[in-house]
Amino acid sequence: MSEQQDALEDLGSRGVLSALPWANASAYRRTMQEYDPETGHDRTWIGTTAHTLTCDRLHRVFSTGRFAVDAPEAASAGRDTIAAGLFPGEYPRMPIIAPGVVTWSDLNRSPGWRCGRWRLLLASFTYGESDRISWQQKSPTKRQVASQAKPDGYLDRHPMLPFDDEAHPSLEAVVQALIDEDEDDDVTTLIVAHSVDPELGLRELYLGRSRLNRGGGDAWYWKHDLLATDFGTPGTGTIPAPPGPRPGTPGVQDAPVRLRRKVEEGNETR
Repeated sequence: MSEQQDALEDLGSRGVLSALPWANASAYRRTMQEYDPETGHDRTWIGTTAHTLTCDRLHRVFSTGRFAVDAPEAASAGRDTIAAGLFPGEYPRMPIIAPGVVTWSDLNRSPGWRCGRWRLLLASFTYGESDRISWQQKSPTKRQVASQAKPDGYLDRHPMLPFDDEAHPSLEAVVQALIDEDEDDDVTTLIVAHSVDPELGLRELYLGRSRLNRGGGDAWYWKHDLLATDFGTPGTGTIPAPPGPRPGTPGVQDAPVRLRRKVEEGNETR
């Protein structure tokens, strides 16, 4: 079985692949509802707001961050708190995932969550350009993630060019230092890449293993379209106790948005 199959099976069976589209739809619905270029909102505002709200929604469904609880019963009892600030109808569609199934696992202070052997980090990109993301130009953390050893059995069609030590000595040192800091050999970090076209109200959301395409070529060892797959059934609004979490909701439909004028999406903050 390939790494991609392993990841999709593991994360799908725990409801994570339902949580990601739900959080993404909720975050972008609120972002685009409040987006108003006449007040000074720009592409940086869209990217920063969507990033912040996506983290908030994932904290809600994973019971982490300010929504962390000491026991599963507390999560069910606190559903009014979890639902506060969401649009009508969003909370009933929120996937049901027991507290502890997914835990907080930031990397170099970049927001992240861990489920089993998989860590998930967020990254934005320009709509329609997912295959051309230059990880070399992203943050040191994203470069670190893209520098992980390639998946077993992967035949690299575009080998990376040798790193020019003299041209970029400081960059190589930063990336290597970050790799050395992440001592957990059992974790594989995946990227949740998200984007929106503000004019059309269309979103993109992928889960994948990024590839440091320093000399060009593929931006991914593999990626999966999270908005094109049904990963489960709607929850009932209660949160079960471990060890029997139920899969959550399928990816929700693109939410209606208020649109004014076109602006380029997303500005990576970490």
